[in-house]
Amino acid sequence: MTSAASGADRPTLERRAAILRAAYRVMAREGAQRTPLTKVAEEAGVSKALLLYHFERKDALIVAAFEWALHATAARIREKLAERSDPSAAIDTVIDAVWIGPEANRDYFRFYLDGVDHLTHSPSSEMGAISRPIINGLYHEVIATAAEAGVLTVDDPEAAANTMRAIIEGFFLQWLQTEDWETDHATYREQCRAAVHQIFDRIRI
Repeated sequence: MTSAASGADRPTLERRAAILRAAYRVMAREGAQRTPLTKVAEEAGVSKALLLYHFERKDALIVAAFEWALHATAARIREKLAERSDPSAAIDTVIDAVWIGPEANRDYFRFYLDGVDHLTHSPSSEMGAISRPIINGLYHEVIATAAEAGVLTVDDPEAAANTMRAIIEGFFLQWLQTEDWETDHATYREQCRAAVHQIFDRIRI
């Protein structure tokens, strides 16, 4: 691709990204299935016709926004890991980068659950093909790096990544169901941290 073509494509890519960010914000507040496309277009500052130019169906928009949210989360975690660059602190860095705050986590996980529900009910979408390479792949990378540095003793980084994801998402599910989700956020974060450390400290995976 020439530089001229790249320059011509940039506004289109930026507009698409803006629509995905808007879809995430609105759908996190109101629910993916309950949010009309007109509301997403309004939030993004574009016409509904332009939104449909980028995403022909609402199904495609939900899937793309779900994937965008996963990539954004993985990018934030990698940024935090790069800032600390200490294998012995990798697990804590991941926990802190995931449990960022009550409002942000509530929005993200409500949208995440909507995305999971949508993908598991859509015959044209493969949930695992979207989420596993992004989230499990990141956890696998973190665990394998820590194991190579001698910080963790792990026989199977892939299995360990599955376990780590199950623990983190399990605690988020429990936290979302509490009445005092704002004040309980720190408690569940630390319980999640302790559980992840415990599984690596006591069980050879």
